[in-house]
Amino acid sequence: MTETVQCEVHGESPKTYVCIHLKDESSGLGFNREDPSEENPFPDAWCDTCETVRAEYYGWDKVPDGLCNLALLCSECYERARTRHTRPSVTFDDLAGLRWKCSSCDEWHSGPCLDFGFSEPYYWTKDCDKASRLSNLVPRAVKKPSPTFLDLDYCSIKGESFFVRGLIRLPIIGAAEFFEWGVWGSLSQDNFETLLRMDKDPKRVELPPLFSWLSSQISDYPDTLSLKMYAHIQEPGIRPYFRLESTDHPLAQEYFHGIAPERVKEIMLRGLPAVEA
Repeated sequence: MTETVQCEVHGESPKTYVCIHLKDESSGLGFNREDPSEENPFPDAWCDTCETVRAEYYGWDKVPDGLCNLALLCSECYERARTRHTRPSVTFDDLAGLRWKCSSCDEWHSGPCLDFGFSEPYYWTKDCDKASRLSNLVPRAVKKPSPTFLDLDYCSIKGESFFVRGLIRLPIIGAAEFFEWGVWGSLSQDNFETLLRMDKDPKRVELPPLFSWLSSQISDYPDTLSLKMYAHIQEPGIRPYFRLESTDHPLAQEYFHGIAPERVKEIMLRGLPAVEA
């Protein structure tokens, strides 16, 4: 039976062990371990410095006590550490010299661009836009809430389909930073109305994860519509974080295992008006 640990962030999860250097929020220290197996999917892991010590003593058995100490992590924190400390061939620092032109402000910026987004759900059509604009022409004092509307954070279509805007955060391999997709996710009517009602309420962070279907088509992946996920509600002023279901879909794989810096650069080249090295 797998031993578990109660993590403050992830709840009850399988126990794992890493060298103490991999426990904090640093990055790029290297991530060494035996090959994972069905019996042991999270083998003990250690940084490159500890690997040098292990090699000098020809294995762990002869390493003096206290020279390489272990730290306890839950399995999800272990995976986050693996993503942060794995050293890819193209590193996050290699992107620092890039210059790119923003499609929103038309200005030039330096370094990697780490967020791309969608201003409306995939299902928002020209007819929806027309209905919303007509509703806005009615004086506020006499009009009823429109069944079709779109703002920066919420969307309703005919009072039948409901969406919230949030973030899918992909950990960048070998770095402490995240690459973020700003996307839309569907909500049930009850959850949508609850979230609207609690939009400014600090207690909204106490809401349980809200079931959602991904409602943005991200062209850098195979079909992303209707990927299963959950909206984790943040404090007022911060958009929800979407947690994807673990599947073989490339977006889910990057969510759980990280996105390579080289792929971040590829997305920049495809999605920005201009990129210069």
